[in-house]
Amino acid sequence: MKHPEIPSFAYRLFKWFCKDALFEELEGDLEETFLRNKEKYGLKKSRRIYTMEIFKLIRPSVLKRKSDSGSEYQLALLAGYTSIAVRNLKKHKLFSFINIFSLSVAMSAGLLVIGMINDLLKFDEFHENKHEIYRVLSTPYFNAQENKTRATSPLSLAEELKLAIPGIEVTQLGRRLNGLAEVNEKHIGVNGIYADEHFFKIFSFDLQKGNAGSVLKNPHSIVITEGFAEKVFGEINPIGEPLAIDGFGTFNITGIVANPPKFSHLQFDVIGSLSTVQLHVNSGILSASHNGWNDPALYYNYIFIPENREKQQVNNWLNTSTPSFFPKPEEVRYSFELQRLDKILPGPNISDSIGPKMIMLPIIILSVIAAAILFSAIFNYTNLSMARALKRAREVGIRKLNGATRKAVFLQFIVESTVLSVLSLGFGIVLFMVLKQEFITLIPRGSEVLNLELSPELILWFGLFSLITGLVAGIAPSVFFARLSSLKALRSSGSLKTLSRVNFRKVLIATQFALSIIFILAIIITHKQYRFSMNYDLGFNKENILNITLLENDPSLLKTELMKLPEVSEVSFSSYIPGIGGSWNLRLVDPRNQDSVWVNTMNIDHTYLNNLTIDLVAGRNFEPGENDNNEQSILVNEKFVKNFGLGTPQDAPGTLFNVGGNSVEIVGVVKDFHYANLEQEIYSFVFRNNSHYQFANVKLATSDLISSLEKIEKAWYTVDTRNEMQARFFDDQIEEYNSFLVNIMKLFSFIGFLAISISCLGLFGMAIYSTEIRLKEIGVRKTFGASEGALIYLLSKGFLKLVSWGVVIGTPVVYLMFDRVILNQFFYRPTISFFDLSSGIFLLLVVCLLTIITQTWSAARSNPSSILRNE
Repeated sequence: MKHPEIPSFAYRLFKWFCKDALFEELEGDLEETFLRNKEKYGLKKSRRIYTMEIFKLIRPSVLKRKSDSGSEYQLALLAGYTSIAVRNLKKHKLFSFINIFSLSVAMSAGLLVIGMINDLLKFDEFHENKHEIYRVLSTPYFNAQENKTRATSPLSLAEELKLAIPGIEVTQLGRRLNGLAEVNEKHIGVNGIYADEHFFKIFSFDLQKGNAGSVLKNPHSIVITEGFAEKVFGEINPIGEPLAIDGFGTFNITGIVANPPKFSHLQFDVIGSLSTVQLHVNSGILSASHNGWNDPALYYNYIFIPENREKQQVNNWLNTSTPSFFPKPEEVRYSFELQRLDKILPGPNISDSIGPKMIMLPIIILSVIAAAILFSAIFNYTNLSMARALKRAREVGIRKLNGATRKAVFLQFIVESTVLSVLSLGFGIVLFMVLKQEFITLIPRGSEVLNLELSPELILWFGLFSLITGLVAGIAPSVFFARLSSLKALRSSGSLKTLSRVNFRKVLIATQFALSIIFILAIIITHKQYRFSMNYDLGFNKENILNITLLENDPSLLKTELMKLPEVSEVSFSSYIPGIGGSWNLRLVDPRNQDSVWVNTMNIDHTYLNNLTIDLVAGRNFEPGENDNNEQSILVNEKFVKNFGLGTPQDAPGTLFNVGGNSVEIVGVVKDFHYANLEQEIYSFVFRNNSHYQFANVKLATSDLISSLEKIEKAWYTVDTRNEMQARFFDDQIEEYNSFLVNIMKLFSFIGFLAISISCLGLFGMAIYSTEIRLKEIGVRKTFGASEGALIYLLSKGFLKLVSWGVVIGTPVVYLMFDRVILNQFFYRPTISFFDLSSGIFLLLVVCLLTIITQTWSAARSNPSSILRNE
């Protein structure tokens, strides 16, 4: 008797396929294993293991044997249907080509999406306890106002959690162990993380050399990857060797770990011991507040929670106990939640995440688009199959008179569509291989998360996808022909005139062209947003400005060297690059009411405004050195003046605010400019004047940019002999930031080309067939004096009406989708004009007219005597 907790589906499947002689013995063994796993792993995981064991038992030695005669009959029947399907494909070559080409092109889009999903579902699958490891997320509240959820959490959290719940296992990670490693006079860039001694106990990374429990225990211990060891040390055994990382001191190599798998959200070259962090604090490398509850920006807590055990207890502790650890919870506090390891990627867009990210939205969008394209190709097959009903009906009638059942007829047409789908799969895989690299470049951070390698597992998914496509494509024609009576099928063609007016086919054609107009208009509107973004006045000058990353070099020393060059007209400094999405926040206290408010801020020097031509509308600019010892002054924008009720810009200078405990005075007001990007509205903004700079903004006074760059690079190496110069032109950075719109345009162009090609191929096939069955009518009309133009109109108007219905359906859909959803992501955006919509509609109608007229023109010019003589 089945144990009540054993999964019913798996048990019934096992009972169905297992030999009676083996069933009782195997059932007992499986139940014993299930009960042991339940004690060890919990009910959920033991049910999953039981199901997997059942599937592993599906092999010839266990399967029941069916009667040979029945199996041979079924195989012979399928072989016969397949032979008929192949014969029909050869007989109707044009229609077969249209269907196979349409399906293969459409399936390539589906295969790309399946490959993407297959890759993403592999992330972190290699960890043995992937379903029982959780990352702690934190959501900050500043003055009770909720901010964005972060992947980081306080370093002190693990210690408190272990005290509250004894026996809980936690590993802690820290980021930013990045710099240049120096070995044997070689300088190699390092991408590293910190981790504690529990790292290899919780995660399943392959530690090749070293003891998992001790390699990260002592300060200044470091584990390096196999690839990094080979690159730096070659054939030498690096265990025990020193590794100096610029800015972090010298570490002792205690272990070698295999390179992190491609599908791991944790990527690293080295892992430094977390116990080193406190030494970095003592030496001033890190801030003393690094492990405080109010500063959790650098560390990650991963908790191992055995299934169905302490998870609820951990959740309760995170929600109820942690507020007491914050010094002033009414001002600053964090709430915490658990995120399971296999839900990190793909998953929600969480700030401060470590490693690559991929949210669900592009996956959903691409899946919907691929499904739409695939159904467009399926519509072609359905339309052409239904249109050929007059010819196939006689075949069906004869088969039914000879004893064929509805089921047999249904199965025959399903086999035909499946054979067509399998043939299309071959061409679809070829297109998949050709297009996959371009597809990866279109996906944000696609190169970090996608491989799209043609593995056996992926081919299996492709085969299943092909079978499902064949079944879906064949269902409507199969049902139609299976329900057709033999008497009706063998009557004259006139008795089947209603087939020419089947509304279902008309709906399919209209739907195809609705999809086509959606993609055409999507390309036009996205291109308009791109041109708008590139030409929009951001409120500052970005021409001929080279932004150089300082890399902790002395700004004044670098400026001295650069200003020696005649090609350099000015050098300023800033903490980030405006206009490309980044911004910093500053907590400001208004002394008039003691309200604490968060505003956007940026650190600049006194030459920045003039260098970028940012207008000063009131007051004065910063003066050299006025904030060197103590911050005394700030600049604000016009929106700041308005939001804080300071009157006019001329009234604002002289007003005092509190920043970090210091009283600062507004000395000037700048004109509103886009410090972030066009997606965000301009809010209150503050310029600060201190030495916390990350970029040098170099204005060039020459058109010979290549020669100037060479001279600037030489000047850089007089200041920094260790690091390569990292520099980008400002306008290139703006263009790169907006490149995602270019990728969207490419994607819509590719998908739109597929959609229009498939729709026009279907229209082409329908026009050919419609013209063929109306040749007699054309001959009679020409005999009675009908002109070629009138005949072309007669043959085309039905199709043009369906295309027009597609336009009527698709145009408002794409307008609402972009106006209310996609372009709504941009606060500053263009309006969608009547010209934008009408140009797309005109383009589609021209393409459709050309497709139809290529067939109707030849029919309209045919000799009526030849047509009627043949009839």
